[in-house]
Amino acid sequence: MNRLFTICLMVASLSACTNSTTPEGYEGYLYHEPLAFGEAYFIKSLTGPTSTGLVWRQFLQNVDVRPKNYTEEFHILSSDNLNVGFEAHARISIRTGTVQKLVEEFGSGDVVSGTNMPEWYVRAVRQPFRTAVRDIVHGYNAYDIQAQTQTIGNAILMRLQEQYADTPIEFQTMSIGNLAYPPAINAEIQRKLASEQDLERMDRERQIAEQQAQITVTNARGRAAAQSIVNETLTPLYVQHEMLEGFSRLSRSPRVTIISAPTSENGSSPVMLGLGN
Repeated sequence: MNRLFTICLMVASLSACTNSTTPEGYEGYLYHEPLAFGEAYFIKSLTGPTSTGLVWRQFLQNVDVRPKNYTEEFHILSSDNLNVGFEAHARISIRTGTVQKLVEEFGSGDVVSGTNMPEWYVRAVRQPFRTAVRDIVHGYNAYDIQAQTQTIGNAILMRLQEQYADTPIEFQTMSIGNLAYPPAINAEIQRKLASEQDLERMDRERQIAEQQAQITVTNARGRAAAQSIVNETLTPLYVQHEMLEGFSRLSRSPRVTIISAPTSENGSSPVMLGLGN
């Protein structure tokens, strides 16, 4: 009888033993749960990959601490009272070594049924995240939201980083996308964007025309300066000298005859010079 009791006790003891593992990218919240009396209490945190080994009444909650993207959909009124639909994408991670505080104050890493999101996100992050997005986006009119998505995302990120600075939760990036407007607003935005593109194109063409005009003016000034130099240097004596030099070069040819006609008022007779052979 005693042997049977001992065997039953050993079987019960072994059934109360656990050997849990924490995979890579996770941190484990290890706690003890009494068999009958007392309260559960935290033992230590584990950084994966690791395991507890065979332990008595110790249980493990693993929390994925890797950065993950969380997306929320919105349909809100802009500052000019137009309904705008969009998605806000936040990249969130859990700070290393904070799994105890996360589980005890914000919730576990267990996925909440129907949401595909961890408990800590649903309990402590989702609503403040949505509130920050609404508050900031509402300050923009519908036409500017599309052009200012990066500025809006940065403003939301800064607000949430400050709000969660002393918590295990870390917001890493934030972006706004998949904007949806009513058809009339879409058409107006497209017209506005087309007008801005036309203005940019006209400004580029104006800059090119100004540069070309400047080049033309510079070339004209250069030609005028060169002509001025030529006009100043072409004195009568210089022209006569150049003419005589030309005659000298021509005289070297056997087939050239040079006739010299007087230019004085006394009307001297022309003189024919046979130069060369």
